[in-house]
Amino acid sequence: MRQILFTIPVLKEQFPPDGIPLYGFGAMLFVTFIMVTWWGTARAKKIGLEGSRFQDFTIWVFISGIVGARILYMTQYANQFPDQSLLGLAGAFFKIWEGGIVFYGSALGGVVGYGLFYWFVMRRLNVSGWQLADAVAPLLAMGLAIGRIGCYLNGCCWGQAANVEACPVPLGPAHFPLLPAHARGQLVAERFLQTSTGFATKPRERGMLFEDPRAVVTVVEVGSPAEKAGLQAGDRIVTVNGKPNAVIVEFAGPEEKVKPVADALDAAGAAVTREPGGRVRAAFDTLPAYLKGRMEAEKIPGDVPLMTTDRLDELARDWPRGKAHLTLGVERGGQVIDLPAFAPETVGLYPTQLYETVSMVLLILVLLAYYPYRRHDGQLMVVVMIGYAIHRFINESLRIEPSYNGGLTLSQWGSVIVLGSALAIEAYLWRVMPSRWSATAPQPAPAPAGEKPA
Repeated sequence: MRQILFTIPVLKEQFPPDGIPLYGFGAMLFVTFIMVTWWGTARAKKIGLEGSRFQDFTIWVFISGIVGARILYMTQYANQFPDQSLLGLAGAFFKIWEGGIVFYGSALGGVVGYGLFYWFVMRRLNVSGWQLADAVAPLLAMGLAIGRIGCYLNGCCWGQAANVEACPVPLGPAHFPLLPAHARGQLVAERFLQTSTGFATKPRERGMLFEDPRAVVTVVEVGSPAEKAGLQAGDRIVTVNGKPNAVIVEFAGPEEKVKPVADALDAAGAAVTREPGGRVRAAFDTLPAYLKGRMEAEKIPGDVPLMTTDRLDELARDWPRGKAHLTLGVERGGQVIDLPAFAPETVGLYPTQLYETVSMVLLILVLLAYYPYRRHDGQLMVVVMIGYAIHRFINESLRIEPSYNGGLTLSQWGSVIVLGSALAIEAYLWRVMPSRWSATAPQPAPAPAGEKPA
């Protein structure tokens, strides 16, 4: 998993701290576009479509496919987009790397793009739409093969937890860096398969106002990167990624109540910031400053509830994208010990992204081998629809996805629809398209009357 392949060291103020990032997912989309355009131009020329026209066609279908894929994802996973306002949804739409896209949405969007291209451009060209479909079919499989590598780099579209002791896992289980992984929410918060960092901390007791709220380790997962880095039960986390494990105080309420509290914490040395929704965040780099500020805040009438946490909790809750390593300094036996950096990993997951890459490469070989033997134009598109529908239905059973009517996921229902559509298209083409299988070799013209044939 490499969410960020590398960064370009420019505009560091706008893209802190290292500059403009090149995301693995976006890079694979770009490679897909280039490869489809290059190979498709050569294939389109064989059916009489100019290269420039095919490049226009690629842009139409590529953009409409991305739009459709993103819309379907945001519809299927609407719970991931709490801001349902038009402006909020529009802003989230362009953050494709946050979650991703759904292929069947791209298929629907691509059909719309093709329809628009046909209406405005292809009607005036002497090119068969079914011949174009056959030319495009291997490109679809290639796009999926490359695109799923982008999913693997991004850490999305993962499979279920893989128990290699109980059953062999093809290609081996995938272990993604846990903190930036999209799977972290399900693995940690929903299914309780592991902790966010490879260790657990002592719960903070309510009512203990003047205790040290910084995290104390209670247990470390055996064999985890945290254990290998030397973290032990009883360690108190005092630094995180080279910075003090600041004590964070958060509170909210009417302005007339929160302002005196914020002023008291600010006077005690806290870095006070106001956040959307009327919330206030105050960060103390040292424990004495926090104790002083907390004491002053408790004297203020108004009963403003203060929630206390630390930088470790805050950072783990909203981990920066592309960063995998965690560096801790701990207090142990009256001494501060700096531990080496470590990267918590997910439990082993089925690499369903790579399964699709392998499957689509094999499908490309089948399509190229079958092309000279196809019965009629359009049959290669039918084959790619059938092949992908069967693969996706099976592969989807290895993923963690919500199910709907009949116990099938949204993509499995999409596979059923695509398979049925492919069979209907084939039945239609079988009746209306001339068969190449029944073609016979041309016979020599009859000799003129009075002449003997040669």
